[in-house]
Amino acid sequence: MASRVGCTEVVARQMVEVLMEEGLSDGNDIVLQGFGTFRPWKQSFRAGRNPRTGESCPIAPRTSVRFKVGKNLLRAMNKR
Repeated sequence: MASRVGCTEVVARQMVEVLMEEGLSDGNDIVLQGFGTFRPWKQSFRAGRNPRTGESCPIAPRTSVRFKVGKNLLRAMNKR
């Protein structure tokens, strides 16, 4: 992305980070036309399990992010 836009990798990374932090922190969706949609969603409290010991442990509620792929990206990934 950086070479195609004509900026450094550091600047490109900063642009993506700002886009994600500013958009998702407010609870808004981020739609990148043709690429996909990032959508925040609330995970509720649930019981988990420690895979090493098998012991039950609580998993606190948190906000996570879902991604739905866009049509153009999906087509590009499945070209033959």
